Amino acid sequence: MTSKGQPANYALVWRSAEGRLSVRGLPPRVHLDRVYTNGLHALVPFWIANESDQDVTVELTTEGPLKVQQQNANWSAVSAAQRETYVDVTTAPADKDEVTMVCSATIQREFSEVFNQLGGVSSIRLAAQATAELVLLFVAEAAETDSGDGQRYEYETHGGHVTLRADTDSYDVALRASTCRSVLEMEPPTSRIYVDDCVIGRTYERTLRVRNASAIGLDWTMTVVETTDPSLSALQLLDSDMRPLSGGHLGARSDTQVLVRYTPHAAGEFLSRFLVENSNDPASLRYWVFRARVSQRQKPRRVELLSDPDISFGDCTSGVWYSRDIRFKNVSDTPVVMRLRVEGNTGGLTMKSAVRADGASAPEPNTADADTPIPTLSELISSRRPSIVDDNPSDALTATDDVGSEGGSAELSSRVTPADDSTPAGDGVRAGESGRRFVARARAARGHKAALFDEMLIKPGAVRTMTLSLLGNPVSSTSVSAGQFERQSFTLFGESSTAVGTQPTAAPPPGTASNSERSAERLSMPCTANMCTPFVRVVPPLLDFGSVDVGTLKSLYLRVENLSQVAATVQCKLESKVITCTRAPITIAPQQSVSVRVDSYPRRVNARYRKQIIVRNIHNRLNDSVVEVRSTHVDRRRVAFHNLFYQTLVPANEQNFVDFGLVPLNARSLRRVNLRNVCRCPLAIEVAADAADAGAFSAYTVVPQRDATGRLTDAACQVARRLPLLERQAAMHSNIEKFKERTAGATAPESATLPPRSSLCPVAVAPVPRAAGLTLQPDMFIDKSVEQGHVCLMPFSRPRNRTVLPPSLEYLDIAPATAKRRNVVRIRGNGSSDIMAAVPPESALLSSETPSNLDMLPAEEDVEMIVSVIERAEQILDEIIERLDMIPQTLFASPEAENAYVRRQVDLHKYIDLLVESGFLRPAHHVRLTALGTESLIVILQPAGTPDKPAPLRFDANLYFKLVDRPGDLLPFTDSAAVVSFASADQLPVRRFLVQAALVQSELELGQKSINVGNMQVDEACRKYLVIQNRSETPLMYAIRKTGSIASGDICFVDSRYGIVRGFDSRKVVFVFSPSLHGAYSEQISIANVLNARGGKKATLKAAVRRQSKFYIQSLRLEFGTLAPGRPSADVQVLAIKNMTPKTRHLIVKSLLASDDGLSDVGVVLEARFPPDIAAAQPARLLDRETEEKIESLEQKLKIAVRKNRPEKVEKYQAKLAKLRGSGSNGNGDNIQAADAVPDPTGVQIRRLVDDTQLEVELPPGGDVSIPVVVTAKLAGPKADINAGANALGTLVVHEVKDKDNVKLVTLAASVALDQ
Repeated sequence: MTSKGQPANYALVWRSAEGRLSVRGLPPRVHLDRVYTNGLHALVPFWIANESDQDVTVELTTEGPLKVQQQNANWSAVSAAQRETYVDVTTAPADKDEVTMVCSATIQREFSEVFNQLGGVSSIRLAAQATAELVLLFVAEAAETDSGDGQRYEYETHGGHVTLRADTDSYDVALRASTCRSVLEMEPPTSRIYVDDCVIGRTYERTLRVRNASAIGLDWTMTVVETTDPSLSALQLLDSDMRPLSGGHLGARSDTQVLVRYTPHAAGEFLSRFLVENSNDPASLRYWVFRARVSQRQKPRRVELLSDPDISFGDCTSGVWYSRDIRFKNVSDTPVVMRLRVEGNTGGLTMKSAVRADGASAPEPNTADADTPIPTLSELISSRRPSIVDDNPSDALTATDDVGSEGGSAELSSRVTPADDSTPAGDGVRAGESGRRFVARARAARGHKAALFDEMLIKPGAVRTMTLSLLGNPVSSTSVSAGQFERQSFTLFGESSTAVGTQPTAAPPPGTASNSERSAERLSMPCTANMCTPFVRVVPPLLDFGSVDVGTLKSLYLRVENLSQVAATVQCKLESKVITCTRAPITIAPQQSVSVRVDSYPRRVNARYRKQIIVRNIHNRLNDSVVEVRSTHVDRRRVAFHNLFYQTLVPANEQNFVDFGLVPLNARSLRRVNLRNVCRCPLAIEVAADAADAGAFSAYTVVPQRDATGRLTDAACQVARRLPLLERQAAMHSNIEKFKERTAGATAPESATLPPRSSLCPVAVAPVPRAAGLTLQPDMFIDKSVEQGHVCLMPFSRPRNRTVLPPSLEYLDIAPATAKRRNVVRIRGNGSSDIMAAVPPESALLSSETPSNLDMLPAEEDVEMIVSVIERAEQILDEIIERLDMIPQTLFASPEAENAYVRRQVDLHKYIDLLVESGFLRPAHHVRLTALGTESLIVILQPAGTPDKPAPLRFDANLYFKLVDRPGDLLPFTDSAAVVSFASADQLPVRRFLVQAALVQSELELGQKSINVGNMQVDEACRKYLVIQNRSETPLMYAIRKTGSIASGDICFVDSRYGIVRGFDSRKVVFVFSPSLHGAYSEQISIANVLNARGGKKATLKAAVRRQSKFYIQSLRLEFGTLAPGRPSADVQVLAIKNMTPKTRHLIVKSLLASDDGLSDVGVVLEARFPPDIAAAQPARLLDRETEEKIESLEQKLKIAVRKNRPEKVEKYQAKLAKLRGSGSNGNGDNIQAADAVPDPTGVQIRRLVDDTQLEVELPPGGDVSIPVVVTAKLAGPKADINAGANALGTLVVHEVKDKDNVKLVTLAASVALDQ
């Protein structure tokens, strides 16, 4: 048997273990690659030969999806030519004996699967020296996966085994197959094109895309299965090269564009249905439909649709608004009224629209009452002047579609369905409703019903954008589609007609049609939406805590299950001082569940405690669940007796716990707990925290301002001395980063005022006019306090002289406008403020040397200063508690507002350290409460953690309160023995105060930790950016800081260095790098996580900075055309060099010989020469690019001045041109003397060093020279080896006399012509 007419695997021969059998085409280890998972068998032919002199019986055993056939009708029908190309074999590497084979998919598509289904053979009989041809069949079953657009299909590996056995001899084959499912998809998924209201003879184009979603290639074909025009003369299917398209091949994960071009020839309806079939998998096919309606009119349409005609809302959740923008353009010369109608299955859908001019911002939600009657558009127009066709369109009118569930045409109800605009949008844009609601009216036109949805007027050439918003109404739990996606399709029709005058005509009565409607043009926009209503189930419906001790925490769990195919959002709502659970919205994935912990922490005895927890389904309020909570509160340990002495208020409500809410790891959060004494005797309470959680949170008390006798306490005096000093040393943004900006504006006129403060400021601060000549000092930074009203950014300053400034400039009131005026911060006009001068001498306040000094009252000014500092510290603490955000806001009016917000948060974190370090906040170990008095307890939580922990986590800790000094006669006992037994503080149990929080992650990552700019020159600028990534769900506040070194001054951030990155998002921060010194540049940029101090990152900026180029060559390549060997070139090229420095430069210009440059491999080299008459041959001066641009601009102005006959301007422009070109004439023969003229090029000196091949050029500062260059082609080898037209090269070297490192090479090129 010969190999001719056989597949490629026929040449592969192996023998069995004993050599009695030889096998062709089936290696011991074979990899069957690129097999399609389409349910069809793949055929691999192989041959078995009996090499012995006796007849043998060969037993065939297979394992896996394999079988062997001796006679296969499909393989027998393959021709010899096809067999040679059927198998492609790839030889395995030397260290791997596996052979890869790929069978032709094109030939296998011709096989009939019926023949392959025949049974296999288990043994064959071979005569001596005989050969048998067999076929190995492999089939892989497709895995059951959910098919859908956007899914990726990868390769899968299957294995099998074949054993050939003849008596004791055997041959084993291990087969591995790589299979992949071939899937064809189309975009858009709707796969339909509807062109309405076409004009005869006009061309309409639409695009489709055929995509291969699998990792294996496929062949596809497109055929017509149904059409109203069998010739398809009006419809063309073209590829990207405008060639007819009916199919093709698609590589792995590739796609192709199908351009559908339709040119109607006759009026009527046109419909064609196409089948796109995957040739490699009959089950993978798609249908698409082209439909067109051709009208009789000959003019183009008045209104064009600029947006996509197919509107797909995708997967939608009921209860959420989804929006799509539709853009119309009036291409006619008259105003057009566009009326929009809805037809189709709109049951359970609420729709509204908002119309705005092109480029206008999205409209805001309407806050008007939905039931308020609003006039229609026609009524509005009739009451207005004809100015409706101006550039500012009127407010959009909105309608609500509440039609029935019947398909076909629909009619709007007269009732307007209210919608909750506060619900968050899903994957679409939240619908904005800037117009007014109106009552839609049903009308009939052309024999069919339609719902008038909206109407608008478009002026000629104008573009209007309509936002179509869709809201799915929840279905009942008994509905068939409850929790399942339901596809709803409807069509939005737009009828445009010419407006009468400048006003749209009113709607005609039902059953009639106006003249404008008879000529109305119609646009159709098919709309689809997959709507699903989320349903949840809460178990158990009853939580019974049983008996719970007062002061004891007990927890139970609720399980909330999402029963729908869309994500559900739930929120727990309850009002209780005993029961707590998370009240933040919880998102539950489809078909998943979450557990919600419910804590019970009783305060008093209650034998029958009952509460309800409402689990709200935010997007389906019909599915709200109520969970009943029961418990019995007992006091076995007598903890409730603490309530007889004091109360714990958070902030004003009495409760036994404090909840910090969401707190990022390693972030500090503050809460205030007030201890109020309810008895008329002083109390002493000992405060302690859990030993295990002592590092995570701590309790502080505020320093007392006065003692029991009314004198200032020593601690208050210490705070008044230390706090201003610490604030001066701290790097506050209000005191440092705004210093230069405010100093520049300090010399403004007296009438100048500071910018107005924000309307959201919590503190009312009147604007203060600046005094002329007033110099700002570091303790006078009042910018943020005035503009934003943040009292924590006010400076500490002591009033020294009240008569220095006028009353308008003497002080700055920092108290709220409605509150009583407190002490003020005064500003001295002499500008020589000293913080130490503002503090009284240490001996006047605190002195440990003489005890009598402690009994002395401070001076009145010193008392006022101390009281002012302490009161301001209290205001700082109030602002920290109120405005320190653990979850930053993300919506800002401008980038400046975002920058100011983050800077304020940074300052608030720094002030926490200042208050603790100054002693204003002291660790709370013993708290003394006066009779009926209140003391504040500040709890600071800073949970430590790492990003590898799951989030959110729960933080639960305890504060323990122990009464150490209390009156014993308040205990509710009647016998004196019980009172005596409880007279000791140890007998009363310790009270536990619960501290809880939900911990989240705040993780910052950088897109690049090293930014390598590469080679740069000094003073050259380039733009780079930092990519700040937020790897957590919560928003991230970042602060970018530089090292402060000299090199860091070369980095200038274009964007703000402070900002916020939303959850799982990234942000680019652009900066400009302009090095000022040469050498290796390496500088670090720190990016700090404001909330997580341990989560900061550093990026390194690297660059190799070169010195600035000292001379410039205009062209580094000179072309000399064609020349013969041994002859000089006829063309003379110019080498233009310019001095870029203010010093005289000495340059060497020489030709690089062939023996040095290694260019003789082409057989011809170019040798450059400089003609002797260089000075006489000086061409025009060399001008830089900027000068050339100025000259070009002036030449254009000169032409305009000549054309307009303006002689004075002509003379002016000619003088400027002569000055820029370095000439002393203005074009009329007059000499012009310019003080700033460019240096005269005659100062250039040229000296010859070696014949005509080397020059020394002396260039004055800013001077330039043009050197003529000619070349001669020289042979570098035998002439017979040179080809005509070969490119010959040469080189010119230019460098300074004393600096041979800065070398520039100029390439000389020419084409060689051989003499005949």
